[in-house]
Amino acid sequence: MPNRATIAGEIAKCSLLFPKRSNAELEALTALWGEALDDLTDDELVFACAMARKRCKFWPTPAELLEFHEKTQSRYEATYIPLPESPEVMAEIAQRNAERARTLREALATGIRPDWVGVMEAMDVKCEDARRET
Repeated sequence: MPNRATIAGEIAKCSLLFPKRSNAELEALTALWGEALDDLTDDELVFACAMARKRCKFWPTPAELLEFHEKTQSRYEATYIPLPESPEVMAEIAQRNAERARTLREALATGIRPDWVGVMEAMDVKCEDARRET
C-alpha cells in the first residue's frame, strides 16, 4: 500500500499539469487514491502516475492508474523457459530427426511412404476423435 506522503506527492505533480482543484478536493483525492490503490507499492504508484502524466489529458482516475500498472506488469514478469535436455537426449533427438529427414528425402525421390508417417497420422486421428467426443 502506498504511503500517504507518496500519494500526496503524486497528486501534487498532477496538479501542476491538470486543472486546479481546491485543497479540500486534493485531500479527498488523496484519501480516495489511498483506498483504491492499496494493492500498489510506492514505486508502482509513482510509475503509474508518471505514465498517467504522459498519457492522460485529464486528472487520472484510480482505474486508469491501475491499467497503467497492469500494462507494465506483463513486460517484466519472468517467462518460463524449460531447461534443455541432457546432451545425450539431444544427440538422440538429433539422430532421430536426421534419420527422418533422410527417409523423407528418399520418399520424395521414390514415392514410398516412410512407416513412421502412418503412425503419426494414426495418432492424429485418435486425438481428433477424442476432441470430437468432448
